Amino acid sequence: MKKGILISFVAFLFAIVFAGIYLISTANDLTDMKNLAKRYEADIQTELQSRFDKVPNLAEIVKSADEHEENIINAIADARKQYNNALSSKDTEGMLEADEALNIAIHDIEENYPKIASLDLYKNFMDEYSGIEAAVTIARKNYNEVVMEYNSMIDHIPTIFVAKIMGLEHIQEFKASEEANNSVEIDMTD
Repeated sequence: MKKGILISFVAFLFAIVFAGIYLISTANDLTDMKNLAKRYEADIQTELQSRFDKVPNLAEIVKSADEHEENIINAIADARKQYNNALSSKDTEGMLEADEALNIAIHDIEENYPKIASLDLYKNFMDEYSGIEAAVTIARKNYNEVVMEYNSMIDHIPTIFVAKIMGLEHIQEFKASEEANNSVEIDMTD
């Protein structure tokens, strides 16, 4: 009889130890999932901040190059117009002045800007912008995946009981704002 009580007591202790290990392990898993969700949420914020910081600066670089090249083209066009006007009125001095202005504009291009760069800058801007948007998308996707897994964990039996003991609640998945349903406009003009 004492042997049966001892076996029952050992089985009871084994069940309590097993239940304790299960509770601790489950609580740790839930905590890890919750912290992972917080990390992925922070990743979203990091990528959004990166977009906020980079895109306006990239746009300004492109605008600046575009403006500079437009000034060079306008200087050439003005010099040609001045030359044609002088030519039609047979104003030799005006033709020389216009020719000098044209030579200065062309020299500026040859010396300082051997390659017109705004087209490359536009391409680089689009590549960089696409990369930024891809990083934001990946961060949001990672966050939603871990939130879904976490929310499923706290809904399943017997994990639900550990989650209730810990006071854990569902985490909201990332949802786009109402404004996000509209296309983004990037103004490359001043």
